[in-house]
Amino acid sequence: MGRFVCLFVAVLCVSVLGVIGQRCEVAQVCVTDLSANECFGNQVLQPNSSIFGCCPSCQPPSPGQPGPEAETLCKPPAACLPDGSYAPVQCKGDLFNGRCFCSDQNGTRIFGQMWRNEASEMTCACSRRRKELEDSGRSVVSLHCTPSGDYERLQCDDGMCWCAEPKTGQPVVHPVPEEDMKHLPCYSSGVIGEQYLRKCESIVQALNMIYKEQSEHGTNFLGNPVTFCDYDGSYGPYQIRNGIAYCTDRQGEILGSWQTVSSEMSGINCNCARDTMMYFPERGMTVTEVCLANGNYRRNQNVGDVLYCVDTDGYPIDC
Repeated sequence: MGRFVCLFVAVLCVSVLGVIGQRCEVAQVCVTDLSANECFGNQVLQPNSSIFGCCPSCQPPSPGQPGPEAETLCKPPAACLPDGSYAPVQCKGDLFNGRCFCSDQNGTRIFGQMWRNEASEMTCACSRRRKELEDSGRSVVSLHCTPSGDYERLQCDDGMCWCAEPKTGQPVVHPVPEEDMKHLPCYSSGVIGEQYLRKCESIVQALNMIYKEQSEHGTNFLGNPVTFCDYDGSYGPYQIRNGIAYCTDRQGEILGSWQTVSSEMSGINCNCARDTMMYFPERGMTVTEVCLANGNYRRNQNVGDVLYCVDTDGYPIDC
């Protein structure tokens, strides 16, 4: 916590107070290194809040005025880290149909999930690292994560490849240039194939080259497809074709009739569409909630005369 020193200069204090129009009976100046970063939890740095209104201090936000961290500060029932950020693994529901999802430090869901009764060893370390690299401005990140958000055994990034420890991503052998990845003990042609990038990632790379060529020649075709990949290299939950955003499976195939025009796709996640067509059937289960036309969960649900609300992952919340 920062330090403060009050300088007792009575005569000058009267003079200064006459200028700033406040009452400071014991000190005229506070010399302090207290900063907003040192305020714990949702407290905020407030000037003139201690030592008879002379010095700053960390105080709870005023009623109706939440502190700057209030929106992102982790609160139960979410899983929280000691610094107030969200834990990498966030679980919802019971042991029968509950799931655990990977999240970033602000609690936003990212790639990686497991059924709750199977998630005791889940760390989401790879998903967290990929998200951090993307947020830092890296345009190309090729780390591969497992469906649960851990590291795959073989990793390549920035031209180098290594065998990784699944929970940390740290090399267990000396990294080698990507062209020599076949010499690594974790390489398997049956699992990985001849190249590290998966089909979806190779398509994205090719499309980026096409966009670059078009831009350099002053052209931009509106009908160009837009492909999104998940952190395991498979196709992401939606793809854009001819100005329409479609919910898709891991192979990039369109799921049902869930779609929306790309100009109105803000907030689309296709969680309901993928749960309905992929995740729940793989477990022999059926989704009972209703999806929106764009593949998201509809917030307001009902079973007979019972009305309830669900979050973006389909789990009941207070309306």
